[in-house]
Amino acid sequence: MTSDADIASTVSAYTGNQPLLQLLAAGIEARVRETLAEVSHVDRIYFRAKDAESFAKKAWALDDAGNRKYEHPFEDIEDQVAGRVLVFFRRDIDVVGRALLGAFNRAEQVRKEPSRHDAFAYESEHFVFIIPPHLEPAGWKALAKKPTTFEMQVRTLFMHAWAEPEHEIAYKAKVPLSHEERRKLAWAASSAWGGDAIFEQVLDSLAARTKK
Repeated sequence: MTSDADIASTVSAYTGNQPLLQLLAAGIEARVRETLAEVSHVDRIYFRAKDAESFAKKAWALDDAGNRKYEHPFEDIEDQVAGRVLVFFRRDIDVVGRALLGAFNRAEQVRKEPSRHDAFAYESEHFVFIIPPHLEPAGWKALAKKPTTFEMQVRTLFMHAWAEPEHEIAYKAKVPLSHEERRKLAWAASSAWGGDAIFEQVLDSLAARTKK
């Protein structure tokens, strides 16, 4: 069982790494901005170093069998440095993805979306990239325990507009959500999905008319 002392010790150790993680985040963000400078329909690019309390909570998280998910959290947790790119349209996700794959070495790529055709929930393109040596801040190599990767998400404004409030409500709720509350969140997700779908249809319609 995780004790308050375990959490406090992890928070303290991670806090010591944070200044370098923040410098790394700033360096990667600058590289991403440079990479996407000529890409259309990019609304926002931002990176951050993970909060110490959030890191400690994740570091001591257990799986369904009651075992720790991360045996070596300082090395294995991939979102200690993480960023997002928000785009206007669904089709822009692939454009941005190709540009990022040309700039960084990919460790993992997953498109997260509901598995059922009648479900509406979180959607995003997730990348895990190797930290480029030339972006490592001074003092990085001296850290005994540090990540080798960083995480990126690419999603539309509609996906983001649903995901952030949903996370605030569902993830941080102090009591379990009721069935009706979860249905309402799913309705909001379906509305966001519908907004993206309509934009794509209008773009296709305009393109077809332009070719005539």
